[in-house]
Amino acid sequence: MGGDDGGDDVGGGAVAFTSPEPGSSHARDHLADTGWLVADVPVAVTFDADAVEIYAGDELLGTVDSAGALTALVRGLGPVTLTARALRGGAEVGTDTLEVSVIEPTVADCHGWLDLYELTWEVGGDSPGVEDPIVLGVPVNGLSYRYSANTSPRETFTVMDCQLARSLAEAAPMLRARDIVEVVDIGVYNYRCIGGGTPPDCPNGISQHAYAMAIDIAGLTDDLGTFYSVNDDWVIDPDTEETCAAATVAGADAFLHDTICELKAAGVWNIVLTPNYNDAHRNHFHVDLTPGSDFIEHGPLVDSGPDNH
Repeated sequence: MGGDDGGDDVGGGAVAFTSPEPGSSHARDHLADTGWLVADVPVAVTFDADAVEIYAGDELLGTVDSAGALTALVRGLGPVTLTARALRGGAEVGTDTLEVSVIEPTVADCHGWLDLYELTWEVGGDSPGVEDPIVLGVPVNGLSYRYSANTSPRETFTVMDCQLARSLAEAAPMLRARDIVEVVDIGVYNYRCIGGGTPPDCPNGISQHAYAMAIDIAGLTDDLGTFYSVNDDWVIDPDTEETCAAATVAGADAFLHDTICELKAAGVWNIVLTPNYNDAHRNHFHVDLTPGSDFIEHGPLVDSGPDNH
């Protein structure tokens, strides 16, 4: 336990952790209402104050009850510093800190991740190119999906690799935090070569859509009904500027840039192609899970771009 309780200096409001054990490990295996996978960390403190707030870094996790207990939901991976902040009359009168470790849960396979995210799914039929085909129910971790040519939301994705389904579940809490309620897509599975043709005879490579490891996103709809269209609202950046460092136009363009760049920075997808990439991607974000890749960039700034779209 503990850092500086500060109590003797400002009114005697001491606070001290009694649980968890310093350095203890906690698996991130609980689905929070926000859509994040979190670790349930049982916190207990002794205190002499009006209230005690518990923080993970700068994030307020909650306030302990009268017995000094709180089940803290922690989503950050790795070492996490918990801080107990004692308050009297609204002023801080003492603190204590300890460090715990948040680890990934142990799952048997990709299907285990879908269950952790409480997704509706079933094993899919054989589909050429797809290693682990599933049928994925919609909504996905609280988000609706709608095929761009339809007026009604999807009920399922009929062919999707399990790994892509997991990535959609991981993307959901970040989108929901931005008040997005629906993703409009242009499809997932298409057994084809890059630039056309049918595998395996693909001079330019096999599209990640042939593996059901890619989805094309046409836009996002928020809870007020505002639709952010990639085709209409994205302002193409100068060729000399990187996508996530370029200046944006206030409003919808900035929203789309910030959103897709946050998802890429979080490692949800390995490849992101925006309208900056080429004309073929003017109306959508192509996102995929190309193994070993890390790319969100302009086409002109690389020799040939990734062979994945």
